[in-house]
Amino acid sequence: MQRIRVPVVSLVLWLFLFYNIERLSPPLDITDVAYTFVLVLVVVELLLPRIHRLPLLAEVAMPIPVLAALRVWEHLDLWGAALPLTVMEMACVIVTTLLARWIGLGLREFEDVVEHITIGPRQPPSPLSIEQSEMYREVRRARSYQRPAAMLAIGIETESLQIALDRLTKEVQQVMMKRYALAGVSKTLCEELQDSSFIAVQDDHFLVLMPEVTPDELSGVTERLRQVVSKRVGVNLRIGAASLPQDAITFESLINQAIRDMNHKPPPWPTDQISQLAFEQRPAHESVRREK
Repeated sequence: MQRIRVPVVSLVLWLFLFYNIERLSPPLDITDVAYTFVLVLVVVELLLPRIHRLPLLAEVAMPIPVLAALRVWEHLDLWGAALPLTVMEMACVIVTTLLARWIGLGLREFEDVVEHITIGPRQPPSPLSIEQSEMYREVRRARSYQRPAAMLAIGIETESLQIALDRLTKEVQQVMMKRYALAGVSKTLCEELQDSSFIAVQDDHFLVLMPEVTPDELSGVTERLRQVVSKRVGVNLRIGAASLPQDAITFESLINQAIRDMNHKPPPWPTDQISQLAFEQRPAHESVRREK
């Protein structure tokens, strides 16, 4: 946090100095264009984190021609007697850009650390729009070679997020808690499911395609996932399942059936009623390995 506090304090002090510089030195007459442009520059630098991916020289140089164009637009001189003031305003813009970039890089580093803690070093599941082609090809392969496959739709029981706060605070806190819980579930799915499984994110739930998994093996998989997630993350899972070709024969129908099953299933039983044996046993399908 120290790496964020220092640049924030530095930027605040710099802006205070910049907007009061005429009081400290009356001969200086900074234009209204510069005052407005510096404020807009700070807002853009902080609200558009992608701009910090540019090289340092490019990010610092971009605002200078924009300021020059605005001065010309306002019929302000750039050269001659106005040259010292022009140079000073551009120097102020450069300092502001550097300080805002410093804050932006610190915030991005903080976000990376939080993501690393919550999700872990392993790559989190991709959105369904990215993972869909691989999952679709796997469904076609299973259907063509008459092999089993299963689709799981996995969500979180909102009621298991125990938060005793006022209504408005509770709604905001529930959203934050749900995101945190989803990150924990994501990490657990990546660790517990075998490498041949495909995991994707859609809205606020996960879709898991498991090749070579028969309907008889699904109960062991879902019970183990419920136990592990409950122990590690502290939430209950809503899991819907669909098997190929018993429940569906196309990729879209397989997803829809799994989601319908997830939404219409009653809340899962208390996890303490599941035998410890179900938690310790690994399902038989984990011995099946297939090169992706």
